[in-house]
Formats: sequence, C-alpha cells, structure tokens
Amino acid sequence: MNKIKKNFFISFEGPEASGKSSQIKLLAIFLKKNKIPFLITREPGGTIISEKLRKIILDKNEIISPTEELLLLMASRLNHINKVIKPALEEGKLVISDRFVDSTFVYQGIIGKYGLEKTKILHKNILNNFLPKKTFLFLLKSENIIQRLKKRKFFNKYDKLDINFHNRILNGYKRISKKNNRFHIVNASQSKNLIHSEIISVLNKIK
Repeated sequence: MNKIKKNFFISFEGPEASGKSSQIKLLAIFLKKNKIPFLITREPGGTIISEKLRKIILDKNEIISPTEELLLLMASRLNHINKVIKPALEEGKLVISDRFVDSTFVYQGIIGKYGLEKTKILHKNILNNFLPKKTFLFLLKSENIIQRLKKRKFFNKYDKLDINFHNRILNGYKRISKKNNRFHIVNASQSKNLIHSEIISVLNKIK
C-alpha cells in the first residue's frame, strides 16, 4: 500500500551515467498514477536564470576556475530554491531534484580542490544549509560508468572516459555520505525495476 507523504524534498545523486535520470522518470510515472502531487527539477538548472548558468558551467569550451564555477552554482541554486523548490513545497508537492548540493560538495569541493569544508561553509552562509530530506545516492563501478558513457550521443565536460576521474568522484560521494542518515545508498548495477521498488519502499517509510 502506498504511504508516501507529500510536501518534502528529495534529491538523486551519483556519478555520471549511474541511472539517476531513468529512476526519476519511473518515479514520476508512479507518482502520477497514485495521484501524488510532485515536481521534478534539476541542477544546475530549474529556472530560466539557472538554465542559462548551466550552459556556462557544463560547457566543454568554457574555461572557468573552480572558484568561479562554485559561485555560479551557488547563485543558480539560490535562485532555484527561492523560485521553484520552496514554492512547490508550500503547495504541498513532493519535490525531486536530479542533483543538488552534494554534487557541488564532490565535484567542486573535493575534485575541484576548493575544499569540502569551505564549500559547506558557503552553502551554510549563502543558502542557510538548505538540504533534501532524503538523498538517493547511486553508486556504480567506474568500469561500468565508462561502458555506459560510450553509448551516449551528447557529452558535457564531466562525461570523461577516464577511470581515475570516476574513481575520485565515487570516493568523494562515499566520503560525504559516510555516517549520514540523509543518504540512502543505491546499488546502481541492479535492474531498473529492483531499484525503483527500493526507492518506493524507502519513500513509504519517510515520516
């Protein structure tokens, strides 16, 4: 029996090609079928301003420093929270974001070498430490990530066929999720249906 409550915020996180987007689509079908009001959004993006910033941030030909990239992300996220996420929550919707601040902690804070703690301080000071109630973290072996990326037709600057890069991303996610109950770890190598059932089960238990 479906017991999913309304009016809370969840995010889907993980390395490239881990299957997040596919699971969000399956979740949307389920929610629509069960008449649960919801909103799906993404980061970077989610608003007109944030989508423009997304193009700059993910552009393979745009050379910006890790600090510049981080500040663009913070500006984009602040606009996203104020214009989309908070209003949807006030309307009683379940808000689902494809990536949120944890991607920034990993990609810019750890991999970009801005510093994880410095990034967390910025998030706290600029965004008042606004976080999802639950984060589904998809983890997949680097070898499998590269196999999936090879099938893609379009690439952004993070879709690298570099196993060391993806290992660093995975280690970053493992670091920030360790001993943190907000995260639910998903074995992304499982079948789509198994993962979908697991997600519904977790959502049903959220109070």
